Amino acid sequence: MAARYYIENGDTVSEVMPLDWEGGLATVLFFDALGAPATVAGMPLIYQSVYASGDIWKKVSPFTIGEWRFNGPSARVRVDMSGVTGFTSYRVIIWRADDSISMIPSGAFSGNRAITVQPYTEANVKAGLQFYLRAVWGLTDVIAAGTTRKISVITGAKPVLIKLREFSYIAEEITLRLFSGASGVTGGTALTINNYNAVAPVAATVSARKNVTTVSDGVLFDGGDSDIFLGAASAPQRGAASLPDGRERVLPPNTSYIVAITNSGGGNARCEYFLDWYEGGTDLPIKPQ
Repeated sequence: MAARYYIENGDTVSEVMPLDWEGGLATVLFFDALGAPATVAGMPLIYQSVYASGDIWKKVSPFTIGEWRFNGPSARVRVDMSGVTGFTSYRVIIWRADDSISMIPSGAFSGNRAITVQPYTEANVKAGLQFYLRAVWGLTDVIAAGTTRKISVITGAKPVLIKLREFSYIAEEITLRLFSGASGVTGGTALTINNYNAVAPVAATVSARKNVTTVSDGVLFDGGDSDIFLGAASAPQRGAASLPDGRERVLPPNTSYIVAITNSGGGNARCEYFLDWYEGGTDLPIKPQ
């Protein structure tokens, strides 16, 4: 390793660095009010840019706990601490390397180190960025025939990738509709946003409420198509069903959505709506994020 650069507490972007290097390593140190090392919740986000100015950044994936490695020159390095709590100050140390650095742990090719390949969702869980919620209408809160219940989902500062959407019901017929751009959303009960990572969770930017009312639901997804779920007319024969696995849905930040669940059959309906998502940019972008 060669020269060192710093991002001190209060700053988010390093000074402009020469491009005559082949690799780099960033570490982050956290301190409490007395200047002693602090144990934090959450993980910072590290980005690099080959440009001396402008908002063009590439996200750097963590190599190990507290360490980010990247190959190729970097004119600037940026840190985002918005998902980290439990510290008073921080210091990011950037080490320049004259040669490209190893991106694989030592011993991986000699049989002395385990190395795995995992899907995005598993990696998201480990990074504390995978979330889920449930909205339930059970025996004490049924959906009467001909009535509609609504879930409000509002994205925050980050894009949202819907990984899984499951809908279970006991009813003769249920109509499910999805809207974007809702307005005049009021009332309802806040839904709990859960994080799969109980060790280093990142705070969610999504908020959701059940049983809301709206001035306008917004615009229907998918050209106005609705999902229709058919059960049995006889109550003893009714069963539960779920949506089949499908593609991811990518939602933009700072947008209001409505899930409208209508009991379009006879009798009372009982339902559970389960939503699972990741917050943040997609990996390996084809254009700058």
